[in-house]
Amino acid sequence: MQGNNLASMIQAIRENGFALIEKAVSQDMVHELSEQVRACFSPSSESVRHRDGEVYAVRNVLELFPQAREFWRTDQIKEILCDVLGPEYGLVRGLYFDKPPDQTWALPWHKDLLIAIKQESVAPELIEQGLYSQPRMRIGVPHTEPPLEVLQSMLTLRFHLDDMTPENGPLEVLPGSHQTGKNFKIETFDPLQIHCQAGDVLAMSSLLVHCSGSSDPETTLHRRILHLEFAARKTLPGDVQWWEFYAGEPSVT
Repeated sequence: MQGNNLASMIQAIRENGFALIEKAVSQDMVHELSEQVRACFSPSSESVRHRDGEVYAVRNVLELFPQAREFWRTDQIKEILCDVLGPEYGLVRGLYFDKPPDQTWALPWHKDLLIAIKQESVAPELIEQGLYSQPRMRIGVPHTEPPLEVLQSMLTLRFHLDDMTPENGPLEVLPGSHQTGKNFKIETFDPLQIHCQAGDVLAMSSLLVHCSGSSDPETTLHRRILHLEFAARKTLPGDVQWWEFYAGEPSVT
């Protein structure tokens, strides 16, 4: 895995589709975020998925947990985002995942092809031309599959609040699979299981094929992750509008 050399991380993101940013978040901040998400993500919210009182997934994180709009703004993270996406980048969506002991789950190989948009901004002709898919609702927020160029200019940062080990259903990726665009190919790539520590951040392309298996039945470990998606610019093809866009850097006027 990559260390904290900026040039090597940028190269890994471009060539392999991902890179691990080690110790990007202090242990004090990890503890603070852990306490905050516990307080914010109530099982009573429609955006929160839970089983037997254990929260395992949350949508609309930027609304429920406003701290997610700001805590990532360290010099290191901003430099990586600016280098990969350019100076006009912004935060466009937030998710939260956990695999609580005794409440684990798994996901098959997939790419993240949907973005959150304002439905009224998607003109019918854009859908007819095949530029965007028909918007579908996910917990009150319209999502669509955008043109390839949009997905190629996005970067996801997964902030780990727990160690990710073979025991708690770690993420697996297919290095280089982002280079196939929207085409889903797994046969020609070798899978790699990601292990990391709390405070590490995984930077990955939306087009990288990834999956995760269930946790070990005997584990006592959680696998809490704040998943933040960033885009290169506020404007989308066809004047479609993001559901949310929080600029990475203040506008210069």
